[in-house]
Amino acid sequence: MTETILMRAEPLVSSMKNKISQDVVRLKGERKISPKLVALLIGNDPVSRTYVDLKTKDCEDVGILSEVADLSSLPREDAAGKVLERISKLNEDPSVNAVIPQMPFDQKVSEEQVFSALSPMKDVDGLTAFRLGKLIRKEYLLEDSILPCTPKGIMLLLKYYKVELSGADVAIIGRSILVSEPLRKLMQDADGTATCYHTHSKNLSSKIKEADIVVAASGRPPELYGSSGFRLTGEMVKQGCVVVGVGVRRDTQANKMLFDVDTKSMNGICSFLTPNTGGVGAMTRAVLVQNTVIAAKLQSQL
Repeated sequence: MTETILMRAEPLVSSMKNKISQDVVRLKGERKISPKLVALLIGNDPVSRTYVDLKTKDCEDVGILSEVADLSSLPREDAAGKVLERISKLNEDPSVNAVIPQMPFDQKVSEEQVFSALSPMKDVDGLTAFRLGKLIRKEYLLEDSILPCTPKGIMLLLKYYKVELSGADVAIIGRSILVSEPLRKLMQDADGTATCYHTHSKNLSSKIKEADIVVAASGRPPELYGSSGFRLTGEMVKQGCVVVGVGVRRDTQANKMLFDVDTKSMNGICSFLTPNTGGVGAMTRAVLVQNTVIAAKLQSQL
């Protein structure tokens, strides 16, 4: 039986927020800049609303100004034009340092339209072509560059808990541009061998069982997606592996959160495990405010 260490984000988040608060004080004092983040709420996903509220609180904690532009009630036929118009105004607003379009967009506007319109200088989710290009070309420093929030948060959490990535076989369940693909590249840059798996992958169960690190980022709970859903359980992974849970959905009818990982079944099997609350989600939010300060610093150098 393996001792399972929970990779709680709280101690690392606390340290990050202390440093960010100090950086904000210096920006305000030395450069007369008050960092400001605007969150664009486009879709009606209940988890997105929860995260936007939490992000607003995170900004308050470190002295960053924040604003929520709620565009979720726009009629579908008018949404794309209005969203792109708002992004254009935010790009030109010198008081705004950072913009995060909260995904998903409910098909009101495409991801390509949104991230093509957004200024890379204000993209703190790291999803514009410019920011992703920096990642692909390995033109970044993990802690000091703007990188996609969740992948960067996962990497920082693994580093904090001294999880060895060099030579590790990593199975990432999911292939999104938001999490899975950027994380695969970051893992690769850390000398891990990472592969993204999905619904059409062959022999998925055996590949998961062989992996040293498993990242569950499908966001497709069986309760909502039936036979095409996914949940990682203890019997699916090998003894001593590292498990990172990312995906989460809210079941509005049952009024409960549904996670990608059955953490109870992992006890005694995993060496390291992220908790479903206070783990990757908390790291994502901490990285967002960190990226906001990085963006403000970059803009002050122009």
